[in-house]
Amino acid sequence: MWTHSWPSRGTAMAAPTYPERHRVRRHLQPGDQIVAALAPFLGFADHLVHRIVCRAWRRSCRILGRAPPPFPWLMLPPPLPPAGGPGPAPGTAQRRVFYDIPGGRSYAYPIPASYRHVTSRSGWLVLIASDSPRRLLVLNPITGGQVVVSWPFKEDTDGFLAVLTAPLGDPGCFLAVATDRLIKYCHPAGGGEWATLRALGFRYDAALSDLVSVGDTVYLVDERRKIWRADLAAAQPKVERKDTAFALPQGEWWRHYLVESLGHILLVVSDPHHKRLGLYRLRWDVNLWVSMPASGLGDSVLLLGRGCSAAVPASAAAGRLPGTVLVAHQPFRCSFLHVGIGWLNFPGGGGDQPWFWTESRLGAGLGDDQLVVRKSVPHWPLWSGGFTIGDSFWFFPGIDESDCP
Repeated sequence: MWTHSWPSRGTAMAAPTYPERHRVRRHLQPGDQIVAALAPFLGFADHLVHRIVCRAWRRSCRILGRAPPPFPWLMLPPPLPPAGGPGPAPGTAQRRVFYDIPGGRSYAYPIPASYRHVTSRSGWLVLIASDSPRRLLVLNPITGGQVVVSWPFKEDTDGFLAVLTAPLGDPGCFLAVATDRLIKYCHPAGGGEWATLRALGFRYDAALSDLVSVGDTVYLVDERRKIWRADLAAAQPKVERKDTAFALPQGEWWRHYLVESLGHILLVVSDPHHKRLGLYRLRWDVNLWVSMPASGLGDSVLLLGRGCSAAVPASAAAGRLPGTVLVAHQPFRCSFLHVGIGWLNFPGGGGDQPWFWTESRLGAGLGDDQLVVRKSVPHWPLWSGGFTIGDSFWFFPGIDESDCP
């Protein structure tokens, strides 16, 4: 009687399926070896240059990875049109300059003309379309990837705040917007169907309200420094409110900036010229904003701007000390009831160099004046007439994994 012993599963899995001469090997391409040799010396900026060489180089760069820089670029205002000439039509591509402050380098990428920035995160800008029909555009200026999101409101308004809770490629990414007594949110990559939450008592103010996220939870602050929050990933999201109001010195128009730092919510209160700055940390459990010294930031530098504030390590800030504060120049991101002549930049008769951000330091509180330095961009063209048009915004560049085939 003939019998056959089947090999065990472990033996079968260990046995080679093909002879050695037929084993499939992955062949390295010349670009892989060259880029691998250069990798220790290549930063994110270098990668942006090398990735446009050819398909093979893009493939090599993808394999090696491309961590974005920890310090963001500054997206500068659009250039003025030629003297006497019309500006570009709304929606047409207009090259915008992104300035790498630590690296001292400028990059230019197309942005739809007349579209207004409302927030950004991990390589993605959220813009308000200025042409009809009203809509939001989520755009990666480096790769050109974009998602159009339907207009969240019944009325035609620009009076709202916005935040992305995660990179667009994250399945749990929410786009949230907030205006008077309302929070609306959607998955921008999943169809953009809006859901609505009631934020009773919240009033939008361009200078004194702000919106930030920690994970899937969004936080809102208003002109009284009261706070609202909502966990958008909850089975049944709801808005919670805390009365964290406190008094500020009289006789000044203050601005509020919410910043997420290591999972904590920070509130920065600033005068219009950023000479006097106050730093507070939210204690949600005791309904309180706790005054915080500059040393509480640890090894961090603060970057402030509407819809783009962040805390970054001082080691990435080109020699700037912990406690340094950089504020994007946003003359039009304030309620015009709060505008003073010093908020705008009117060049002198000789054509002064425009400035795009300020640098100062956290002092001992709102009564401690600090030296404020206005910063410009080298080689930026001089403007002899008019004033600096538009606002600047912090932008963390990023490239999706699917970008390089």
